[in-house]
Amino acid sequence: MNKVISLKKFRFGRRKISSRPKRNVDVKPQDRSINIFKIIVSIASVFSVLLGSLFYSKMSSDELKQYFINLISQLQGESFANTFRTLCSIEIIFIAICFILGTNLFGNIFISLVPVAKTFFAGYIGALMYNKYELNGVLFSLIFFVPYFSVTASILIAMTNEGYGMSKSMTNCIIQRKTTKEGILQLFLIKIILITVFDLLFAVLNALLLSSFGAKISLQ
Repeated sequence: MNKVISLKKFRFGRRKISSRPKRNVDVKPQDRSINIFKIIVSIASVFSVLLGSLFYSKMSSDELKQYFINLISQLQGESFANTFRTLCSIEIIFIAICFILGTNLFGNIFISLVPVAKTFFAGYIGALMYNKYELNGVLFSLIFFVPYFSVTASILIAMTNEGYGMSKSMTNCIIQRKTTKEGILQLFLIKIILITVFDLLFAVLNALLLSSFGAKISLQ
């Protein structure tokens, strides 16, 4: 009898242990959607470079071409302060659009267009440099524009990712009539500030390179 009781206890103990809930290691649906969004935006940005180059060769107007030619000439021959001011103004425009869309309802629908637009202009400028200045234009782009657009576009994708998550949280709270998590807006602001600082630091580096060595390559 004692043996039977002890075996029952043993079986009961095993059943109790096996009935413990397993630890949930799955990714949250919201985190999964944000990761998918980041991948889609990255792929779209790559294809946008090709679209920008095709736009230059097929549909670009002479006025638009002349505008970018003048802009490139200014970046090549200006001082560090003026070059940084130009680059900084460009970056601030994209950052401000990301911030506005990220803190507005349904901004997550349109925020993906921001880095795509920037890489579109990168493709356009690359095609212009090749067609207008040939090998010197390619060399100039490889040294100054390709690293700059690659890094700043990646930074912009990270900022877009944060803005997408913030805007989606706000939209879901309105639709589902719930409150946002405490501190989510403060965390978003901190991330945006850090990303902005890093972006502007890279603009400083590129402005320094352009002002120091940009005139070494003849663009005629």
